[in-house]
Amino acid sequence: MEIISHETTEYEHLLYEVDDEHVCWLTLNRPDSMNSMNERLLAELRAALLRADFDDKINVVVIRGAGRGFCAGHDLYEDATDDRSSIYGYRMKYFRQFDQFTTPWTISKPVIASVHKFAIGKGFELALFCDITIASSDTKIGYNEVRYGISGHCMFMPWLVNMKSAKDLLLTGRDVSANEAKDMGLITEVVPPEDLHEATRRKATLMARMPPDMQRMHKMYLNRVYEMQGLKGATDYYLELMAPLGVLPVPEYAEFTKMTTEKGLRAALDHAQARYEGLD
Repeated sequence: MEIISHETTEYEHLLYEVDDEHVCWLTLNRPDSMNSMNERLLAELRAALLRADFDDKINVVVIRGAGRGFCAGHDLYEDATDDRSSIYGYRMKYFRQFDQFTTPWTISKPVIASVHKFAIGKGFELALFCDITIASSDTKIGYNEVRYGISGHCMFMPWLVNMKSAKDLLLTGRDVSANEAKDMGLITEVVPPEDLHEATRRKATLMARMPPDMQRMHKMYLNRVYEMQGLKGATDYYLELMAPLGVLPVPEYAEFTKMTTEKGLRAALDHAQARYEGLD
């Protein structure tokens, strides 16, 4: 794979590269924060995806993460400082973020998630909204944040698994291995860690060599099939439920936020996780 375009000047938290096979590689680039999603990264990711969608030289997009893992989810430090004084203002923030976050689903070109080590919370949901998800065998994914009183964001997961699996994941907040996630239908392919890049490159190259107009038509068709079955209505309903939870958080999340501000994120996570010790 030869990179023929490498641009970083327009982005603070994202790398934008295009190779000679017409594949755009987008790298979440907040490694010190485990690529957690803050407002800036969400906006940059949406802008980059739209840019790739309108570029006739690009046929496929890959999203991956720099550093120790794919994405640790929502930026909890930024979240702790949110203005929660108005339910309407908070509702509009969620709607704006939903539009940003679901861009892999709404653009016309295929999007691959190349996941290593962890995809938690928003990172988990980002991988789900991509058309193909390839993960290293040492990856853990899930809605771990619900254990701290933090709701999910897009709730796409029930459309990918059966009812029992959906309830198991969401009502326990447990992480699942890449192989278990593949069995559930959450991941397309699992490969050894050392093979992740090459497996992603091969899949992206294969898809990029397909007739591009055919690819785009079929992606749009398949997405519409699920939306006609109720996916759009269901995700919109969950989005409405989230706004009051954001302004009036559950007691566990209020405690978590307070501890994050006073003692740091690591202390807050350890304290919140202690009640589940030995149960997974």
